[in-house]
Amino acid sequence: MIQIQCTGCQKKYSIPEEKIPKGKTLDLPCPACKTVIRIQTDASPEPVAEAPPEDTVPGNELMMKIVKASKALPPMPQIIAKATEVLSSDKAGFKEVGEVLATDQAMATRVLKLANSAYYGRTTPVSSVQQASALLGFQTLLELITVVSTSKMMGKRLEGYGIEAEGVWRHSLLVAMGAKMIAQKRNPDLVNDAFNAGLIHDSGMLILDDYVVEKRAAVEDILGNGKAIQNAERQIFGFDHGEIAAEFFKRWKLPETQLHAIRHHHEPSASGGDMLCYILHVADDMANREHTEKNFVFDPDALAAIGLSAEETDAMLEEVREAVNHIMASMG
Repeated sequence: MIQIQCTGCQKKYSIPEEKIPKGKTLDLPCPACKTVIRIQTDASPEPVAEAPPEDTVPGNELMMKIVKASKALPPMPQIIAKATEVLSSDKAGFKEVGEVLATDQAMATRVLKLANSAYYGRTTPVSSVQQASALLGFQTLLELITVVSTSKMMGKRLEGYGIEAEGVWRHSLLVAMGAKMIAQKRNPDLVNDAFNAGLIHDSGMLILDDYVVEKRAAVEDILGNGKAIQNAERQIFGFDHGEIAAEFFKRWKLPETQLHAIRHHHEPSASGGDMLCYILHVADDMANREHTEKNFVFDPDALAAIGLSAEETDAMLEEVREAVNHIMASMG
């Protein structure tokens, strides 16, 4: 038996040796995450030693330990869980949506304020959740609830990474809005996944920040040599912030499509051609033109993968910035 391991989700598989033609290279999609696993068979393949259990893989053991101990991110906000459940139901109506927010008046007030912002607002001010649902639609209302619910979580200073709280939140919104707009143009079915994944794609930095503080000198040395932040994380910890975020958000029971995109948002070429991953990567690149993340490495094939030109993303970025400016102004 030949032992192989997926570079995306780290799952291990055993393949009968006779199933692999000699003298060829095989690309097999991982059954779990669809990452392409390349098997080189230029010569007769030599069996690989039995892989250690997943919780003892270098880096993985530390990642699981950090995830279990982390207090940087909360459990999934209940109002997001309730709103998602209600709005995904074919029987959902204005009454049901109103009941979701009735349990948290402060949340309802902030949602309505955001609904009346220059970006979402209508000529007629929205005065109730029911009215907001009718005018904006259920999915946009869920977007508002998600933004308000995650604003505190994603608005924290990252000392280890040297990013102020406002910068963290602004970058999150820029990527979310950018990913949403790209999806609207290229794959409308991915709009909601793109927005949600974009909003929390860098959450792994929140989880890792205290550990990066402890290793800051080593991180700066690696960045000083022209490496990207994810390279520094992998070299020091054995995994990057995308991987640990994806592992954490399994607790939120996020769809695998979002987890996969978050996991590979820095290296979409490792995603097995996943469109959402490429969308997130391009949106991240757009947002990083404001110099949020050090040494961001852009995948040269990303634009072709989603069918956009550099000129189109430049024009889109202006629209994204305007939307984010309105949202941040309305939220104070």
